[in-house]
This record gives sequence, C-alpha cells and structure tokens, in this order.
Amino acid sequence: MNTKPIAIIPARGGSKRLPGKNVRQFFGHPMLAYAVSAALNSGIFAEVIVSSDDADIGRIAEWYGAQFLLRPPDLATDSAGLVAVAKHVLEVLRNRGAEPAAICQCMPNCPLVRSEDIVQHWRLFNGENRRFQISVVPYRAVYPHWAIVPDEQQRGQWLLGERYLTRSQELAKAFCPTGAIWWARTADFLEQSAFYGSPFHVALMDANRGIDIDDEEDLKLAEVIVHGLTRRDGVSPLETLKHTAFALESLSA
Repeated sequence: MNTKPIAIIPARGGSKRLPGKNVRQFFGHPMLAYAVSAALNSGIFAEVIVSSDDADIGRIAEWYGAQFLLRPPDLATDSAGLVAVAKHVLEVLRNRGAEPAAICQCMPNCPLVRSEDIVQHWRLFNGENRRFQISVVPYRAVYPHWAIVPDEQQRGQWLLGERYLTRSQELAKAFCPTGAIWWARTADFLEQSAFYGSPFHVALMDANRGIDIDDEEDLKLAEVIVHGLTRRDGVSPLETLKHTAFALESLSA
C-alpha cells in the first residue's frame, strides 16, 4: 500500500446548469486548471488524477500536469455518483499495483481553492487520524435554522419547525459543506461507500475560497470575489498556475 495519498478530480463533460462548466474560461484558464494546480502545488500527492468521459477535459488535465483517466460510459450519466467515480479510479490503480492509503477529492467547480488549503486540511486529517473529513464554510448572512419551504400556493412552512425561531445570537453556529477538499481513508471509503462516512469530521475553510460554482449566478459571484480580493490585497487570490493558458479555441466543437 502506498503511503502517499492521491487526489481525484471528477470532471464530467456534461453540465445542464452551467454548460461546459469545467472548461469555462475563468481568469484566463479553464476552470479545471485551478483544482489541478492546487493539488499539484501542494506537493503531498503521489498522483493527481482527473476522471472524465470527455477527451477535451482530458487534454486540459494533461496540459496542466494531471493524469487523465477515461471513465466508462455508465459513469458519464447524470445519475452517476462521485463514490462510484472514485471507486473506479481506485480499481484502475489497484490493477496497476498501487493502493493509496488515503484519497482526496477536489471538485473542479471550486476554483478559488489554494494549495495551502489542501495542505492544512491534510494535516488535520492525518494528524488527528481521521477517517473522513469534509471541507465546510460558514453560512454567510443567513441562518439555515430559519429556512422556509413554500407550497404550491406559496404558503410558507418552517423547514426545521418553529423550535429555532429565536434570536440569532442564540443559534448554534452552522456550516455548509463545500466540494473543495474531501478526504477519506481508502479502506473506510471502500467499506462504507461514502465520503460522508461514519464518523466524519469537518474542516473549516475561508468562505470565499470554498465557493462552489454550479450555475451562471455562482460564476458571476466568483468573479466578483476574485476582483474584490485582488483589489483589497493587491494580489490575485487564485492558485499560481505554472503553465501557459490552454488554448480553449483548440477544443473540438
């Protein structure tokens, strides 16, 4: 069994809410490039593997230094889960004689994640001998305890009931999971078929860097965040990319 962990970046070609999400240009590079670069720059992985059904995504992954693993057709559908994708990667590695003790899944739609985030979360995960660890961000300006679900007539119902209708300062702190950095011990992951295995721990990260981009509104918000942080700090918050920009115009139509 290999002692160094591996990084898995699942990047399916299809996306209904944000078409071409993983290859969309984000500040001069395909969105996928930032997760790949953050994982590689962390220096902690034996391999950084991009799993995709799309050859163009594979070209981008290899351009920025990752390995490309073509997934089978049954893992290229809308219903294909991330657990099955990760298991396929592990199966391929096992056939090659490699069995990493731990895996880290980094979603490509979290392009503000930094290599230092990955290193910090690895130290928590490994130092405290955790079995599963999920990156989380604080809820910003909202309290999930007060969530309302309207019916067809737009009549409101309290999602969690009325027991949480109290002053905000009396509510327990709540966090939202982000797909930026998920850790799991390989043996536990295979046994439980989950990243949210039992027991799982959380690892806090900056809410700006943990943003998930799933639709056009998320994309616009992420762009505003990058511009705002750059102006505030005088330096881009994005991970340093060591490769020239991939020519997106070279992708097949």
